[in-house]
Amino acid sequence: MGTGEGENRAISLLGRTVPVQVLKPRLVLALLLTGSLAGIWVANLAAPVLVRGIRWVTLATLGALVGGLYWRLALFDRSEFADDDTYRTVTHRWQRIETLAVVGFVLSGTVHLGLGVRDGQFGTGRVALGLGVISAPVLWVGIRRIADGSPTRRAVSVRSTLLLASLVSLAGFAWVETGTTLVDWGVRLAHVGAFSLWLGGAIWHNFVVLPTVRSRPDAGEALKPQAHAFRRHLPVVLPVVFVTGVYQTAGLIGLSAPALLASPIGHLVAVKLLVLAVLTAIVAASFKRNG
Repeated sequence: MGTGEGENRAISLLGRTVPVQVLKPRLVLALLLTGSLAGIWVANLAAPVLVRGIRWVTLATLGALVGGLYWRLALFDRSEFADDDTYRTVTHRWQRIETLAVVGFVLSGTVHLGLGVRDGQFGTGRVALGLGVISAPVLWVGIRRIADGSPTRRAVSVRSTLLLASLVSLAGFAWVETGTTLVDWGVRLAHVGAFSLWLGGAIWHNFVVLPTVRSRPDAGEALKPQAHAFRRHLPVVLPVVFVTGVYQTAGLIGLSAPALLASPIGHLVAVKLLVLAVLTAIVAASFKRNG
């Protein structure tokens, strides 16, 4: 997910010339969403299709919020922007995404809790997830009441609290999906946490970085360091996703080839492995090209 000069090439796709710089981030985002959908299906085969769909939407919106907020708070650097108009453009783009993520999470999370998950009426996972559903819109309103684009400590504090509430909800989501042992919960949390970080970065790249650079080419110098800083996380994110995925698969049906081939889960696992292989190749090529 770099922004190097080597990505200024273009390819022909369905009769249209598409720049690689535009196509690759979109492919990464599509693969992440596809892999997460397969993962939810694997982890919830006994649940009705509606429940699995709602859980996936909850994970996707919550992941976008967690990963996107991490970029906004940890990677975004106001000092890199010499032009205030460019800075406001970037922050306004993120605010729109932040709003959609909060609304999507609150709606899907509410439905998810209302469907009667297997955590008991007052289970730990439901409480943690519910805290995020309740607090996210309140904190979002607090952020919106602060002057747009104002880099005040108050804005950072409220947004940091929203990130903390989102992380608590993510932990609750992981517990609802496992509800067995602390080890299983920790593995699931690491898996969805790594996915969330990557998804948030992909969303920033597709809907903040690239559109801003296209409309304001001079913004590239300010945004490149952020994209490169995010890319340095991927050598850790990839192994975490792979190792935790293997552990969860082993817990469901084991790791023998006959068991995988004979089970419907095996086909979904194959989809996830294919997605991970393609993502690994993309990341490796990006590091080779940009260093």
